[in-house]
Amino acid sequence: MIGKILLAADGSLNADRAADIAAELASRLSADLFIVHVMMHGRPSDELVRMAEVEHLVKEAYTTVSPGIAYVTGSHPDVLGAKATDPRFLSIISELGEQIVKRAKLRCAKQGAKNIKTSVRSGDYADEILGAATAFKADMIVVGSRGLGVITRTVLGSVSQKVLHNAQCSVLTVR
Repeated sequence: MIGKILLAADGSLNADRAADIAAELASRLSADLFIVHVMMHGRPSDELVRMAEVEHLVKEAYTTVSPGIAYVTGSHPDVLGAKATDPRFLSIISELGEQIVKRAKLRCAKQGAKNIKTSVRSGDYADEILGAATAFKADMIVVGSRGLGVITRTVLGSVSQKVLHNAQCSVLTVR
């Protein structure tokens, strides 16, 4: 029986598809839904800027962190590309994580999922997803596949593959 579903959310289109499926499953099974996002401290800054700009998350994060100061599209790669110890970087990354789980929660709630909890974590992506699944006692993990390609996947490793191979519960990978 599936009574607890963990959704890994990263703001990508495949994560949105995963959210749709997780919400539908949670609604139909009357399962609890736990949404987790792992902060992107280790990601290459160019990819982070691209993803955040495309998803329009930087503007929301910036207006929360810097209220009253106008946001100009593309003007903050210096903040996102800053060292991980820079307080501006940490504030923006933290707010991006909060925006990602907030959007995923709203998306899932609109589709009928009930009893939704969220968490933003920091660390290795797969390890944190697996740790959250253990802590939540998840019966299933739903994760989107980013589709990084053969070379990138070989060098960086695939989060969804690592989760699939190491999870103690069922894993649904969504493309």
